Amino acid sequence: MPPDAVFRLSANVRDGSGGTRAGTGRREWRMTHAERSPDPSRLHTLDDLAQAFMKLRRRGARKGQVHLSVRDLGRRTNKAPSTLDAYLRGIRLPPADVYEDMLRALGIPVASLRPWLDAWERIADGLPARRPPARVRAQSGGRLALIHFSQTFVYRLVGERYRADTFVGFITGDIRRVQIADVWVNSENTDMRMSRFEEYAISAIIRFDGAKHDSAGRVVEDTIAEELSRKVAGRVPVAAGSVVTTGSGELAGRNRVRHIIHVAAVRGEPGEGYRQVADIGRCVSNVLVEAERLAAVDSVRSVLIPLLGTGVAGGELESTVRTMVGSIIDHFTYYHEGNLREVYLLASTEPEREVCRAILTAGPFVASPPA
Repeated sequence: MPPDAVFRLSANVRDGSGGTRAGTGRREWRMTHAERSPDPSRLHTLDDLAQAFMKLRRRGARKGQVHLSVRDLGRRTNKAPSTLDAYLRGIRLPPADVYEDMLRALGIPVASLRPWLDAWERIADGLPARRPPARVRAQSGGRLALIHFSQTFVYRLVGERYRADTFVGFITGDIRRVQIADVWVNSENTDMRMSRFEEYAISAIIRFDGAKHDSAGRVVEDTIAEELSRKVAGRVPVAAGSVVTTGSGELAGRNRVRHIIHVAAVRGEPGEGYRQVADIGRCVSNVLVEAERLAAVDSVRSVLIPLLGTGVAGGELESTVRTMVGSIIDHFTYYHEGNLREVYLLASTEPEREVCRAILTAGPFVASPPA
C-alpha cells in the first residue's frame, strides 16, 4: 500500500425531507503510514538525498499533512521556503550548516547525525569541483601547519595611562593545548552558526571539545552550539561585531575555560563564502567590554582571542593583528577600573607568530620571557 494512501468513505447525507442521498457529501481522510527512517549510508547523489528528505518529511508531518510542508520547515530552520525548496528537490546541495539545521528540524537527533554528515561529504565529493574565490586562494596560500608546541609571550603595558598589572601577549600552537585563559573567544559568522565538527576552524574545535561524548567518542550533547542557538533564536543574522556569551561545556574541565564569547567577525555572501567584517577593531572592543562584565561577576581575569577573520574568511594577517592590538591598547587605556588583566592573541602558525611578535615588540610594551 502506498505510504500516502487516500481513503474515501461514502456517506449517506440526509436531505431536508428526512430522506438520504447516497454517494453525496463524501468525506476524505489522508493517512500517512509509518515509514522506516532512510539509511544515510545509501545516499550518494542529490536525487538520493531528495528522496531521503521526502521520507523524513513524511515522518515529520503534522496532523492532516501528507508530509511536512516547506513553509513549516522554513519556520523551524529560519530559512526562506524558496531557498529550502531547491535543496529538498535535489537541485542543489545545501551548505553544510543549513543541511545540519534541516536534519535537526526533520527529527534527526544529535547522536545520529554522524552518518548523515558522512553522506553530505560523499555527495559533495561527487559534484563537479568548484574553485574557491580568488581572494581566498591568493591570501590563504593553502593550509599552514600548526606550531607543534605552545609558548606564551607576555608584554606589560608601560606608561602612566596603564595599570602595572595589565598584560597583552600571544600564545602559539594549537588552541586545544591552552589552559591559562578564563575566556575563549570564538570568531563566528553573523548567523551565529558554529562550524561543523570536521571543519578546519576554531569554531569547530570549540564546538566539538565542548560537547559531551559517549565512550566511543561520539557526540551525545552538542552543548555549546545548542546554547548559542537558543540565545540567538529569532534574531539572526546579528549585526557585525555583536557578541553572545555561552558556557564552555566540557572545556571547563579539559582546558579550565569558564566562558565562550562568540563574536560576529565574518559574514557569508552567496557565491563567495565568508568574508571578514569591515570593523575588526569594533569586534575586539565589544569582546573586551563583555569580558569586563564577566570579570565583574565571575572574577574572570584573562581572555584568549584568535586572529579574527584571517582563516577561510581571508582577512589580511598583518592589518588584522595591528587593528586588534590597537583595540586592546585602547581598552586598557580607558578601562582603568576594569578587572580584566590579561589579553592573549592566538598565533597558531609560524607566520601568525612572527606578525604578532613584530607588532607587539613595536608597541608600548615591555616584554617578559616566554612561559
